[in-house]
Amino acid sequence: TDGNGVPEPIRQGILRLAGSECLLRIMGGGSTPTYHLVEGLRMTGWKMSQEEVEVTDTSDGGWRRLLSGAGLRSLEVQVRGLYLGSEGELRLREVAFSGTAVECELTLDEAEAVRGAFIASELCFESTVNEEATYSAILRSAGPIVVT
Repeated sequence: TDGNGVPEPIRQGILRLAGSECLLRIMGGGSTPTYHLVEGLRMTGWKMSQEEVEVTDTSDGGWRRLLSGAGLRSLEVQVRGLYLGSEGELRLREVAFSGTAVECELTLDEAEAVRGAFIASELCFESTVNEEATYSAILRSAGPIVVT
């Protein structure tokens, strides 16, 4: 890790991320753990959710009471990019077709990254005549997420 505790694989070769740019690395399917970088990617949105667990009873005087830290948590990230045919994009397509969870590292900005298992729940490729091919994807957490 660097001095800020960010894992070196995320920081390697990155000086600055502008605007909504993000870095997505997807674990390869081989026997040796290798991450594939999905290039040309921008994050279009993200959502962190936590379901509430209500434990209100008659002794609460009519006020709702929630159990702290007991709900299901999830992270959803929407991304869009130019299709370049990189190994990372091909791996993303493979993961989307298989429907399996895969370990990912996602750098959201200069200082914050998340790591964990994600499922590519949506993947859409688009292109028109004489224009570049683009794609969009929605990644949903499939287990615990670590924020660094």
